[in-house]
Amino acid sequence: MRSFLPLFAAAVLAISAHTGALADESDIPDETKAGEPAPAPDLDPTPPKSLDLDRLLRPPAVGMQPTGRSFGGRDQKAWKEEFRKARQEVSDLEGKVEAGQQHLRSAAAGDWNYSPAGGEVTDPEVLKLRAQLRRDRQSLEASRQRLRDLDVEASLAGVPEDWRRP
Repeated sequence: MRSFLPLFAAAVLAISAHTGALADESDIPDETKAGEPAPAPDLDPTPPKSLDLDRLLRPPAVGMQPTGRSFGGRDQKAWKEEFRKARQEVSDLEGKVEAGQQHLRSAAAGDWNYSPAGGEVTDPEVLKLRAQLRRDRQSLEASRQRLRDLDVEASLAGVPEDWRRP
């Protein structure tokens, strides 16, 4: 990224110099065609516009707002598909967590379920189910976070609200 900025600035300066040279060429009157001498130059010419950072980063040919129906580099179909996938992932993981909880309840609640007073259940299957349930809950939380991040990204890109909802 650091090497891109000097390259970009050099390209913009080269383009502005080239367009300035073209403008200078077109401003020169053609004495052979007109047959009149060139007019006297202005004694108080207006200074050229300063080349500040805002003009470099926002050239007039490039608009700041996206044209058409594209926001953040995606159109309506792409945004809806991203939200659909994110919601589907959350829904799948919620179902998986619920199924894991049901399986754990059924495995832990038997007639022979015994643990010493104050001790933890030492049944290997129950321990394995608890670990799997913990991983599924972490995945679910990460998936919900991705959905929130996508919503923030869409909000910052100016995506209409109806594109974000199912």
